[in-house]
Amino acid sequence: MFQIHSWPNVILHLDGDAFFASVMQATNPELKGKPVVTGCERGIATAVSYEAKRLGVKRGMRIFEIKNICPRCLILTSDYEAYQLFSQKMFAILRSLTGEAEEYSIDEGFADLKGLRRPLNASYSKIGKMVKDKIESSLGITVSVGISVTKSLAKLASSANKPSGLTIVDGRSLEKLLEPIPVREIWGVGENTAAYLNKLGIQTALEFASQKEDFIKKNFSKPYFEIWQELRGEKVYELNCGRKAAYKSMMKSQTFSPPTSDAGVLWAKLSDQIEKAFEKARRFNYRVGEVNIFLKTQDFNYHATKIKLPQASAYPLLIRTELKEGFTKIYRQNILYRATGCYLGELKENKSFQTSLFGNQQFAEEKAKKIYALYEEKKVDFGARLFDKAAMVKERSSKRFGLPFLSFRFLA
Repeated sequence: MFQIHSWPNVILHLDGDAFFASVMQATNPELKGKPVVTGCERGIATAVSYEAKRLGVKRGMRIFEIKNICPRCLILTSDYEAYQLFSQKMFAILRSLTGEAEEYSIDEGFADLKGLRRPLNASYSKIGKMVKDKIESSLGITVSVGISVTKSLAKLASSANKPSGLTIVDGRSLEKLLEPIPVREIWGVGENTAAYLNKLGIQTALEFASQKEDFIKKNFSKPYFEIWQELRGEKVYELNCGRKAAYKSMMKSQTFSPPTSDAGVLWAKLSDQIEKAFEKARRFNYRVGEVNIFLKTQDFNYHATKIKLPQASAYPLLIRTELKEGFTKIYRQNILYRATGCYLGELKENKSFQTSLFGNQQFAEEKAKKIYALYEEKKVDFGARLFDKAAMVKERSSKRFGLPFLSFRFLA
């Protein structure tokens, strides 16, 4: 019915497959291959792994419904810090291969490939495969890629062969792509518009795209006329390549009951949160340039301080003195506290980090790395719960040995 030149424009659409669930599986290898659902904190499924989808679980289901139909499903609390970090890395990879890109949402985006065949010495199909393979091998998640002549068509193409699909649709193949797609799956067409189209006898994307221009203008408003143009291969939507704010902080906190004014207990609890936050930073290959610690009072007031590190670090053990000084600065006797926590700021990726440590400091860095490898395997701990009586009882039955008083001097 209608065909255009093979490649008047070349738009790539990148879509993370079951992104939130996939990130949880990538950061927790024991979840690989298992039915995973995120959204426990909201009471509904915000993401569903493909293993869970095959068992009948759908996004938006209530958690109690999921437990009834799929008792094997692992229901997890969302980890938005991890999602943001994976998204940031995914788009960094896309830009490294294609130049500028549009971050349409946390798990999908667009890139313009026009003119890249010669500098990359690759076909559009090969470029798409390069993007997909590099993201999947680097991040441990799967993505689907669609390439076509407009944003709307590229988005439909990326959905055609999920998960981990690569679909190329040039201007001469538009009808084949559009023919099986229901109108409700067209980007920008909601339920009400889909129902209206059905009443007009239009069931598929191809039937919609095949209508005469006068018919579209008579029955639909401008946004739907633009969708109609895009489906016919006429580029209407430009890429918005303004970069979204980079992820620059992490937070860990703990609320406890009963509240306490015991300095030892508070320092232990705060240390625990700091260790957990740094552990997460290391997992995503970040060093930390700034640590903000706080104590929250029973009256919901915050006592806080910022610790600026002269050298970005991935190991709290190396800055234990500074952390303890910060704690002493904000702690007040005879005040009841109900929570402790920390923010990690000025995150820097290790690959871009140029170390300036020399002598004893370099030695300390190397020693800390070895000790933390044991810590992450749960073979040692740093006494973060040393003053927590309940935890002490539990620790006595453990075979782990503790290193509660490690300091920078010990390492140097």
